[in-house]
Amino acid sequence: MPNTRQEAWDLLCAHTDSDSLRRHCLGVATALEWYADKLGAEAMDRNGETVDRDLWWMTGILHDFDYEKHPEAHPEWGMALLESEGWDPVLIRAIGSHNDRLQFSRDSLLEKHLYACDELSGFISAVTYVRPSKSIHEVEVKSVTKKLKDKLFAAGVHREEVYSGAEGIGLELDAHIANMLEAMRSNAVALGLEGIPAR
Repeated sequence: MPNTRQEAWDLLCAHTDSDSLRRHCLGVATALEWYADKLGAEAMDRNGETVDRDLWWMTGILHDFDYEKHPEAHPEWGMALLESEGWDPVLIRAIGSHNDRLQFSRDSLLEKHLYACDELSGFISAVTYVRPSKSIHEVEVKSVTKKLKDKLFAAGVHREEVYSGAEGIGLELDAHIANMLEAMRSNAVALGLEGIPAR
């Protein structure tokens, strides 16, 4: 029997205490599900690759589930656990492919989109948090691209991964950022990006 979204979320929560890391994983999952919906029919027309929106969402949820407690062994530790529990090999390989250190090729649409969404989702959240309103609904593409050029802002975000990620899915960076903003706005409350409530 395939694993469920609830099982993925429970596994993330069992290994991740940090709300911010949970939100990051949810942000990546939200973006991957958005892209899965967008690509579904198109992917089948182009190369026959089936796009499973639940699988894409669960991959986003679990891509960093082991990072908090096993940072030095991430993602190998998590991949081994997932394999031992019988999770889909497609999901496990995608998780391995998002870490450049393992030198996996990124062949599938899922692998390419996970890589493209990972760093950028965290960066968009950081851009949102520095706005006075703390609302993603007020973040524009140009605000994100401007901050990307500021190497001191969110310095932990690997810019080269942001640029190569967009290239890997065949999009101009501005178009990918616009897609990410639309995706993350659709789940802004759960991601903590809805903003400060009006008084």
